[in-house]
Amino acid sequence: MKKRYIVLVVMLIVGLWLCSWYFIPKWYGKEGLEAGTFGDMFGAVNALFSGLAFAGLIYTIAVQRQELSLQRKSIEMQTEELKMQREETARSANELEEQRKLMNFQIVLSTLNGMLAVKKDSIDNLAINQSTKGVATFNHIINLKKRSLETEIEKYRFHFNYFLSVYFDIIEYIINSELDDDQKKDLFNLLITHSGSDEVAVVQFLSENNQHRLLLLYAAQIGTKIKQRELSKNGVSI
Repeated sequence: MKKRYIVLVVMLIVGLWLCSWYFIPKWYGKEGLEAGTFGDMFGAVNALFSGLAFAGLIYTIAVQRQELSLQRKSIEMQTEELKMQREETARSANELEEQRKLMNFQIVLSTLNGMLAVKKDSIDNLAINQSTKGVATFNHIINLKKRSLETEIEKYRFHFNYFLSVYFDIIEYIINSELDDDQKKDLFNLLITHSGSDEVAVVQFLSENNQHRLLLLYAAQIGTKIKQRELSKNGVSI
């Protein structure tokens, strides 16, 4: 449509220019015109072309301005679309990260439940004598500690080796898992939920000469916000 319009304008201008050669002598009489006067007759045509050129320039500027406005709007729309895409990409990345964290947590939790079952079995297999078995062994050790009978306690220490090994394996597993701090705190809380106060006190007491295990206990205590008085309420110093 634009090309046809331009062709029509060009044809009109050329037609006017050709017609001027015919009509101007008719209007003024060719014989009565001097050469200079005859040339001056084309001033009107020149003015016409100048006006057309100026009009064309204005039209071109208007078209360019409109195109620039459309381009600016298009750029703004593209910018907004890119912004929305970035936000959507960020949301998708966050969702994927949350899904990954949840999946990792579920895997670690499943493994931890199995380890807690092993810990329970190790407690059930504890036996100091025929009448002191299972969780009762923890209370027996605490009573010996209250009476400062460390020598008696040393005689029974080897009975707890497997239980302690399992207990600290659980703590190390939680610490080394690829979970965030809040998730680790939840798992430490789960460990404490499956550990009686006597059990925790005995673990603390029997590990007091092992720096590595004390550090692991400290990490677990931070995760569960266990206060020192909760571990020492049974007479076990920390």
